[in-house]
Amino acid sequence: GINICMASQEQKQISSLTTDDGLPDDIVKKLLPDSEGNIWIGMYDHGVCQYLIDEAEFSYPLEDWTYGELNSLSLFEGVDLWIGTNGQGLVRYNFEENSLEQIKGWEKEKVTDLLKDVEGNLWTVSNGKSISVANRQFESISLEGMDVQAMCRDQAGRLWVGTRNGLFELKKDTDNTWILEKMLPEIVNVISLYADNFSNIWAGTFDNGLFCLNTASGKLRHLDESNGLTNNNVLSIAGLNDKLWLATLGGVNELSFVGNPVEEANLTIKNYNQESGLGTNFIYKVFVDSKGRTWFGTDGKGLSMLNKGSILNFPSAKVLNPQTDSFELVKLHSVYSIAEDKSGRIWFSTDRDGVFAFDGENFRHLTMKEGISELEISALAATSRGDILIIHPNGIDLLNPETGHLIYYDENAGVGDLEAHLNAVCTSPPGSVWIGGKDRIVRFVSLNEQLEIHPRISLTGVSVFLEPIDFRNTTSFSYKQNNLVFNYLGLWYTDPAAVKYRYKLEGYDPAWRESRDRQAVYSNLLPGEYTFMITGTENEAWSDEPVITYKFTIAKPLWQRWWFISLCIIVGLSLFYTYVKLRDQRVQRVNLLEKEMITSQLNALKAQINPHFLFNSFNTLITIIEEDPEMAVEYVEKLSDFYRSILQLRDKEVITIEEETELLKNYYYLLQKRFGDNLKLDIQLNGTQGYVVPLTFQVLLENAIKHNVISKSKPLQVRVSKAGNGYVRIANNIQPKTVREPSTRFGLQSLEKRYDLLANKQVKIHTDQNEFIIDIPILESASN
Repeated sequence: GINICMASQEQKQISSLTTDDGLPDDIVKKLLPDSEGNIWIGMYDHGVCQYLIDEAEFSYPLEDWTYGELNSLSLFEGVDLWIGTNGQGLVRYNFEENSLEQIKGWEKEKVTDLLKDVEGNLWTVSNGKSISVANRQFESISLEGMDVQAMCRDQAGRLWVGTRNGLFELKKDTDNTWILEKMLPEIVNVISLYADNFSNIWAGTFDNGLFCLNTASGKLRHLDESNGLTNNNVLSIAGLNDKLWLATLGGVNELSFVGNPVEEANLTIKNYNQESGLGTNFIYKVFVDSKGRTWFGTDGKGLSMLNKGSILNFPSAKVLNPQTDSFELVKLHSVYSIAEDKSGRIWFSTDRDGVFAFDGENFRHLTMKEGISELEISALAATSRGDILIIHPNGIDLLNPETGHLIYYDENAGVGDLEAHLNAVCTSPPGSVWIGGKDRIVRFVSLNEQLEIHPRISLTGVSVFLEPIDFRNTTSFSYKQNNLVFNYLGLWYTDPAAVKYRYKLEGYDPAWRESRDRQAVYSNLLPGEYTFMITGTENEAWSDEPVITYKFTIAKPLWQRWWFISLCIIVGLSLFYTYVKLRDQRVQRVNLLEKEMITSQLNALKAQINPHFLFNSFNTLITIIEEDPEMAVEYVEKLSDFYRSILQLRDKEVITIEEETELLKNYYYLLQKRFGDNLKLDIQLNGTQGYVVPLTFQVLLENAIKHNVISKSKPLQVRVSKAGNGYVRIANNIQPKTVREPSTRFGLQSLEKRYDLLANKQVKIHTDQNEFIIDIPILESASN
C-alpha cells in the first residue's frame, strides 16, 4: 500500500492506505502529485487511480485498464496523463475526452521512464526506442491525400474540415484512428467554414456560393448569386448572434436572419463594396472581435472595420521606428489573416510586410528584425493563454503579445512544411488550436504549466590563463591575472542548435557581441571593475531574455593604488624638501668654506711674509752668503719654492698628504737654517694616502714654534705621524716660553671650521704630561 508520513510539533505521524481503504492494488510503483495536491497512483496490476486529498477518497477514472504492469507516469495538467507500461508501450489518458489511448508504434515497448521538462517536451526511455522526445504542445494527425483548406468546431465539439472534395467531419474510429466522414452529397471546393448557434455549419465555396448544413437534422440550404450574394466565391465567414458576414470577390455580404437560417426563414442580405466605403471589392478575411466590431482584410487596400454601420479604412499604418524614435507611415497592402489577443489588440498579417497589431490608437509592426522567422504568413490564431500563433509554411512562431517574445517551432517540433491555408485554423476548449495543412492537421495545445520561454543560460566556468577557478567564490584577481575565459551553456531542448548567445563585458565592451560559440575570451584586461553578462535566445530577436551576470575586480598593481601613490607623493615631497634643505646647507657650507679658505690663505700668506719672518730669513741668508755662497743659492731656491707653493695651493680646498708633506719639508728646511739642530721634525707617514686642507702642517708647525722655547738646551721636537682611525697626528714637546706671545687662535679655528664643513669631522686637540697633540682628519677624496 501507501504510507503517508507527516511531522507535527516534532512528532511523526504515519498513516497508510491499502486495499481496505479502496486502493485497487497494494503493489504501488509510482506516485505523482498534481497542482491541486491530489496524487496519481500507478500500480502493478490495476493501472492508475487518483487519491483526492480534500475528500480523502479514491477516484478511478481509468477503470478499463488492460495494459498490464505500469512503470512510470507523467502529467500535463488538465490535458492528459501519460503512462509508461512494462511491455504494452505508451498509453495516454485524455482528460477532455475521458478516453484511454495506446500510442501507435509503441505497442510492444517497455517504457521505463517518463519525464516532462520545462519547455513542454515529453521524454521517454524505452527498450526499443531508447531515448525519445516529443513536444507535447503539438500533435499531428495524418490525412493522406487530403489538402485541408478550412476548419471549424461546432458547439457539440465536433471538428469540420473543408477540402477541394467537399465538407467532412473529423472523428475518431473505434481504434482511435482519425478519419474524415463526408457530409455534403455533392463535390464542392470548400474554402471557408463557420459554425453558428443553431448547430449549422456554413460552408463557403469557390465559385459555388454558400451552403448551410444543420448537423442535427441533416437539412441543407444553398445560397448563391441568384439568392442575393454579390459573388459566388466565399473566401471567409464570420458571425455574431443573428448576423453573418461573407468575404467575397465582390465585396462583403451581411446576412441577417431570425430563427434558424437553415429553415425557410427570411434572410436579409446587405452588401458592402467600394461604393459603400470599402477600399476594394476583393476581401480575403472577415473577423468579428470581442467588442462586436467586424474587420475585413482586403486585397491591396489594407484593413477595414465595420462598426455600427460605419466603415473605417486603414490603408496604411503609422508605426514607431525604434531606431530613429520617429513615426513612419507603412502601407498595409493586402491583409490575409486577423486575430485578437486577450487585451483586445487586433493582430493581422500582410502579404509582404509581416505582422501588425492595433490597439485602437497605435499600430505596432513586427518583421524579421523583431524576430519573425517568415514574412510569408499563412494564418494567425489566438491561443487560450493569449498568445498569438503565427503560422507560416516552415512552421509556427509563438508570440507573447505583451513582451514581443517569439518561440520558433519547426521540424524539431513536428510542424515543419505545414503549408497551412488561410481559413484552415480553428480553436476548441479548453485550449486547442487546430491547423489544417497538406496531408495532415496539427493540433496545438496551450499547456497549463508555466513553461520556460527562454533558453536556460548558465555560466559553467571561468579560467584564468586557461586554469579553471572556483568562480562562484572568487571575484577578485591580481593585476597579473588579466587573461580570462568564460564558458557558458544555453539549454533549449526543443531545438538545441537554435540557441544563439549575446555577451558583453561591462567596463570593456562598448556593445554586445553575438555568437554561437559557448566561450568568450578576454586578454590583457586593465585593472578595474567588470561585469560579464551573457544571455541567449532561441530566435533571432533580443527582447526580454534574462541576463546572467558575473561581477569581478582586477586589482591595480601596488604602484597604481591610491595609498601607494599618496605615500610616494609624500616621500617624494619629503625627499625634495630634504634635498632642498641639504642643498641650501651645502651652499652655505661651501660659502663658509670659501670664506674661511680665503681668510686662511690671506692670513697664512700674511704670516709667511710678515716682517719678522722675512727679516729672520734674510739675516739667515746674509750669514749663509758669507760662509757658504753655494748653500745660499740653495736657500734662496727653497724660499722661492715655498712661496710659490703657497701661491699655487691657496685656491684648492684640499691637497694630497704627499703634497702637504712636501710643502712642510720646504718650510722646515727654511726654519732649520735659522734654528739648526734646535728644531727637529720627524715625519712618520710612510706613504699614508688621503687628503688634507692646504698648509695644515705648516700652520701647526708654525704654531708650535710660536708658543715653545727653541734652544740648544731645550730643542723643540715636532712629530708628524698616522694616528689611526683616519687621522694624522702632529705632536710637539711642551716647553712654553717665559713670556708668552699673544694668541688669536685663528689658525686652529680656521682648520676646525674647514674640516667641519668639508667632511663633518672634528679636529682633535689634547695634551698629556709632555706633549701638545693635534689630530687632523684624513679626507678620503678631493670631493669631500
